[in-house]
Amino acid sequence: MFYISSSRGIVFSLCLFLCSCAHHFHAQGIVLAIDRPNQTLTISHRAIPGYMEAMSMPFHVEAARDLEHLTPGSRIDFQLKVTRGAVIARHVHFEQTAVDGIPLPKADDKVAIGERMPDFTLTDQAGRAVRLSGFQGQLVAVDFIYTRCPLPDVCPRLSANFARLQKRYAGRMVLLSITLDPRHDTPEVLAEYAGRWRADSHTWLFLTGSEDDIRKVAGHFGVVYWPEEGAITHTSSTAIIDRAGKLAALVEGTSFSSQQLIDLVGTELGAATTSN
Repeated sequence: MFYISSSRGIVFSLCLFLCSCAHHFHAQGIVLAIDRPNQTLTISHRAIPGYMEAMSMPFHVEAARDLEHLTPGSRIDFQLKVTRGAVIARHVHFEQTAVDGIPLPKADDKVAIGERMPDFTLTDQAGRAVRLSGFQGQLVAVDFIYTRCPLPDVCPRLSANFARLQKRYAGRMVLLSITLDPRHDTPEVLAEYAGRWRADSHTWLFLTGSEDDIRKVAGHFGVVYWPEEGAITHTSSTAIIDRAGKLAALVEGTSFSSQQLIDLVGTELGAATTSN
């Protein structure tokens, strides 16, 4: 058996070129862009064993119905059908998210992709009032954390993702991390937490507010949460708000890579640059 490997790490058998039989590979990724007229998805996908490394690229989709209900940020499972002349994505399904198998209530007033995000005012780690509308004209990423989170694969992972975004897109976007534990996470506590992540206070803000305000804002992003045995059980959403103040993308859960989030933001920044 012979193999060919490109500089991007694409590895596959020479027989894929020499025979007409189809090869099928299971894949997972995050939707970056949707081109419905051309039936194409741009996907930031994880490594596909035996075929290619993790990367971002467009794929033609076999069935138009597989594009229904997809939006930028959707986490998907799909199959790649590879033949001598084509690579096609098929059997595209949403990747399920849940909290320990618990059926979750729906958030109140969740904003749909493409709709304007309602304005809100919260307090940052320096005690300053921060309005979402104050970032009009800038790309904004939003996530929800709390400083006492005991699970390394939840809030710390989300903060690590934002730390990478801060490094990659310094000066080109704003990051807002909103606490779900406002009783404990005062501005002083958030300032200490921000210091752990070396957050630039000009572009990465950690926000708190009244319990009612936090719950209302969280609901707009589809986040639900409740106290449980000294901790806070919560869903996770990472959102991208475009320069016009509209919700451009929403990634649910935490089991995505920081590179996938970087790819998603890069796509939105590119779209913003093109439109201006």
